[in-house]
Parts: sequence; structure tokens; C-alpha cells
Amino acid sequence: MDSFVASPRDKKRYDVFLSFRGKDTRRGIVSHLHSALVGRVDDTFKDDETIEIGDTISEEIKEAIRNSKFAIVVISKDYVSSTWCLNELQMIMDLHKKKQLLVLPIFYDVVPSDVKHQRGTFSLRRYQPSMVMRILSSKERTMAAHVRKWRKALTRVGGVSGKDSRAW
Repeated sequence: MDSFVASPRDKKRYDVFLSFRGKDTRRGIVSHLHSALVGRVDDTFKDDETIEIGDTISEEIKEAIRNSKFAIVVISKDYVSSTWCLNELQMIMDLHKKKQLLVLPIFYDVVPSDVKHQRGTFSLRRYQPSMVMRILSSKERTMAAHVRKWRKALTRVGGVSGKDSRAW
């Protein structure tokens, strides 16, 4: 992993931030992972609310990400169906790039290169507005900007050495 140096003034509230698509993984791998972390690390942030498609990332979540040492990102087949997950991932990968957060991706029953290259269920076409709509609508231009950032985040996380559940 990339080197990460925290100074004493960089005290983080959470040791681990768990990012996951609840619909896919909450009752399976994430609950087991969370149970394994409890007692082994000081504090783990796991959002227990149900997040719907189109919801915006809350300030509480943003603050938790900023105040974590590590992010474990459980990437499942349906991960990109949630704009919430994509926004979390974008923020996590931006902090990782600045060496303010270490990231461990877990590719849960998915091919890491599909994530990196946005193939199959990781295609972001569903969010891509048409060229005409981008010209006519500021909302569509904003969405197009989000899609560019999400692509970058998926490419980055797909390139990070992580754990592939298919090898377990």
C-alpha cells in the first residue's frame, strides 16, 4: 500500500470506514467483516441506514470518511447502481490520492478489471446524459461532471491491490 503518515495532530476518530452497497452485502460479508473488526480496532464506522438510489451523501458520512484512517470498500455487482456509493467512493479515492486515507478494496464476487474499466454491471451508461441534454440542461451537465469523477474513482480503486473474494 502507499505510504501513509499521520502526525499526532491528525488524530482520526475512526480506524475503519466501511463502504458497501447494503442491498447486496449488508446481511452477508459486511456483517461478518464488521463483527470481525469489533474488538480488534478501536472504532469502525458502518452506516446502518438504508440508502436509496439518488440520495445524496450526508454530511455525517462525509465527516466519518474524513475522520477515518482506513476505508474498506466492498465492491459488489450492484455497487454502481447507487449514486450514494459512487459519491462515497469518489471522496474516499480523492483522500487516498492525497495520502490522507488508506484504502482496501474487497472485490466481492466481481472481476477487479471490470471495475477498473467499467465493464458489465460497472458501466456508468445509465447515468450518462445525451449530448443534447447536456447542452440544454444544467442538471444534465452536473450529472455528466459526476460521471467523469465516478469513472476516475472506479479506475483508481480497480487499480488498488485489494482482496478478490473469488480467490477465497
